[in-house]
Amino acid sequence: MSDESNQRTDTVTFVQEWMMSGDHEPDQWHRDFAAAIDARCTPSVPESAKGERVVLTNGSLVTDDHRDIIENGPRAGQQKAYVVLSMAERAKGFVRPVRRSYVHKACGVVTTMGQSLAETYARDPAFYSGTFCCGCGTHFPVGETGEFVWNGTDEKVGS
Repeated sequence: MSDESNQRTDTVTFVQEWMMSGDHEPDQWHRDFAAAIDARCTPSVPESAKGERVVLTNGSLVTDDHRDIIENGPRAGQQKAYVVLSMAERAKGFVRPVRRSYVHKACGVVTTMGQSLAETYARDPAFYSGTFCCGCGTHFPVGETGEFVWNGTDEKVGS
């Protein structure tokens, strides 16, 4: 078994044990879960991606097929990969707070994103033209005319 496969198996076991532990408040579940996964799976930046302004969420170079939509499984409807500002770009500071959860006003579902996506929004709020809704299973526009607000606020995502 490869190191990557072992890490994936260890992570799945970790998630299963964490979910069963009850060490989290039910209303905090989505934030706690995202933080637990981020803490467990912080990507290292491949040598080929160092010095790039944008990379994929796993730190690798942007590929032509990153926008392909996954058709089956728990990530159905999401892109194969998402572009984010590089760690070096995000380290220059944020112009907005780092927020990880947003509400789709059309369906009311809260979606929580990974840290690198949240930091990209905080560094450059207009970086993305759309985002994913976990409730609807597809992407919708963001910005002043978009359908999403940051969780707990009336502020539009992407503005």
